[in-house]
Amino acid sequence: MAGRPLSPIPASTHPELRALIQRLRTAKEASGKTFEALAKDSGVSESVVRRALAGKRVPLLETVEAITRACGRKEDDMARAWHAAKAEEVLPGARALGPKMVTSRAELVESMIFMRIAGGYPPLHQLEKFAGSAPDGRTRLPHSTLHLVLQGQIPPTETLFTAFMEALSMPAADRRNWLDAHRRLFADAPARRAFGQPPPVVRAEPPALTPCEAAERVLPRLEQDERIKRKTGQLKTPDDYELLGLRYLNSPAPEFQWPDEEELAAWEAEAAAQPSAKEHLDLREKLRAMIDRTEPA
Repeated sequence: MAGRPLSPIPASTHPELRALIQRLRTAKEASGKTFEALAKDSGVSESVVRRALAGKRVPLLETVEAITRACGRKEDDMARAWHAAKAEEVLPGARALGPKMVTSRAELVESMIFMRIAGGYPPLHQLEKFAGSAPDGRTRLPHSTLHLVLQGQIPPTETLFTAFMEALSMPAADRRNWLDAHRRLFADAPARRAFGQPPPVVRAEPPALTPCEAAERVLPRLEQDERIKRKTGQLKTPDDYELLGLRYLNSPAPEFQWPDEEELAAWEAEAAAQPSAKEHLDLREKLRAMIDRTEPA
């Protein structure tokens, strides 16, 4: 396996990645080391070295630096080539901007990706570990939330943005400048709900109707109900006698009749003969008398 030569760099490889792989291959050839010796001196496996020099994708920065040290080349020059290749892979066509040059929220999210590239493009769960935990025990930089932020699906809060820069070990002066840019661009962003608070329930309710629209919907239904009642005999059209409050000559007399003067006088006499309320014994006194087995006063 050690003597098997590498295949040519694929024609579809991006220019920056092609330049990086070509420099790594040149460094290996200049060192005169085989893949087995290069893997031993760099501290990585031979298969990893071969994949890094194959040119199919951008290798890890740690792998590039280890191979560069084993070949006796300068790490800074190779690291700059790696950053250019990684930026071309992750954000093709974009360019890094300073905090004062960023004018939109999308550019700030792109700047966060460039910050991650400058820090070696660590995995999100590793950034979560570097950020540590808040005083209440919760993580300061959830990798799932950070993934949504870097995808542009949710805006980054100031707390998350600060934890992100601290996890990348960004200098304090640069953090202050980027925080000013964040506050300038996300000053009117809606507040995120607190941890543990359930999301609001959104119901697909129809739009409210105007009085005219409501009447147009109700009137046909009322007319249909009226037609059904007329056909079934539950409703009849009133004639002139009924509208005037008159009854037919041969119709039976109504059930209720007003009392005459004699009946009214009898009712008044009966009411006057009833004992007054003062003459009734209080129920509490009766109960007390029954308990004490005494006659009520």
